[in-house]
Amino acid sequence: MKLQANILLRILTPLILLAGSVLLFHACQDRKTPPSKSSAPATPLSHDELKALGIEGDTPADTVATLVGQMKLWRKELETVKASNAALVQENQRLREREQNTDSRINDAISRQQTSASVQQNEMLSSLQAQIQQLKGNRTTDDSLAGLGIDEPEAASGEPLRWIAPADALPTDKNGRPLQPALAFPSAMQNTAPQPETPPPTVVKPVYTLPQNSTLIGSVAMTALLGRIPLNGSVTDPYPFKVLIGRDNLTANGIELPDIEGAVISGSATGDWTLSCVRGSLTSITFVFRDGTVRTFPVEGDKTGSGTEGNIGWLSDPHGLPCIPGERKSNAAEYIGSQFLLAGSSAAAQALANNQTTSTVEDGSITTALTGDSGQYVLGQALGGGLKESADWFKQRYGQMFDAIYVPPGQAVAIHITRQLTIDYEPDGRRVNYRTTGDRTGDLD
Repeated sequence: MKLQANILLRILTPLILLAGSVLLFHACQDRKTPPSKSSAPATPLSHDELKALGIEGDTPADTVATLVGQMKLWRKELETVKASNAALVQENQRLREREQNTDSRINDAISRQQTSASVQQNEMLSSLQAQIQQLKGNRTTDDSLAGLGIDEPEAASGEPLRWIAPADALPTDKNGRPLQPALAFPSAMQNTAPQPETPPPTVVKPVYTLPQNSTLIGSVAMTALLGRIPLNGSVTDPYPFKVLIGRDNLTANGIELPDIEGAVISGSATGDWTLSCVRGSLTSITFVFRDGTVRTFPVEGDKTGSGTEGNIGWLSDPHGLPCIPGERKSNAAEYIGSQFLLAGSSAAAQALANNQTTSTVEDGSITTALTGDSGQYVLGQALGGGLKESADWFKQRYGQMFDAIYVPPGQAVAIHITRQLTIDYEPDGRRVNYRTTGDRTGDLD
């Protein structure tokens, strides 16, 4: 490695030597040449010039001594730098030789590994080839399998030999002994568990038909009609109701249903706060025959059809009013009053507590400090917190204000059918009472 000398040292050394030589020359001349009275005295250096040369306040002898000392110091440092450079050159050379030795060892190891792998591969290949040749030499005619590409060489005639097994040949083992055929069980024994019998189709006998837009009059509401007022256009969990239909009901076309003992209709009610009335939607109807057989419409799984959400009709009063008048029921007054008192008291208590504090704004931040009566502050905070918790509890328990229209039980209503009802009779259908063994009615038989 080639080291470069300090450029500043090269420049300053000749300058200092030159300056020292000039000073020594002038000093010698001053000693040898006596002062001449006629010659003009040398112009002394100014204070700034002496300061710039670094010899302010020094005699020429002091300056020469300083220069000599500096020269000795620089020579010593130069010798130290030369020795350090020589040591670095030797270390660099040693590292280069070490690196070359390391590369050589790595290359030798790789070469030995490659040679060893190549030798092992050649040995394995030779061993496999020897085994293949040995297997080919031990192969007999019986070992050849037809159609697998390892048949015997072609015969002298030029046609390859093909082995065809007889159609009635029995399978044999490697010793030529016939194998026992596998036992086959009949398919009837595959499943000995009793199979469920398919039920016969249900026999249904059509009896009556209630056409669409039929009207059943003379009905009575068995339960009260309680219609909740819709909130945001919908009713959550509407109340159900039931209506009883007597045997003397008539359809829209005037045909009586003599074999029907009665019917029960179920539905749900909604209220109208403005008109103070209840609207009823019919969802299902159950007919009861004289012999106790029942028939429900719509049947299970058939909830679709004309009408709203599968409804089969709607209610009206005997005079045809589709919204049955009722009485308004609401808890709005109690809820609003209690909530107003609790919330107002809580706000007043908080205001009492805040009146004992002072808020200051400084550097964009708000600082609140207690400057009033601490007892009133604590009292206001306690009352405000307790009243707020009470208001929250009351709001959770009575959060849904109850508004509904109430119609008492026993209200006379009319049934308006919006879907065609097919009243079928099942001879083997479900009955209310199975202990009746009398003959069927003549009209149904």
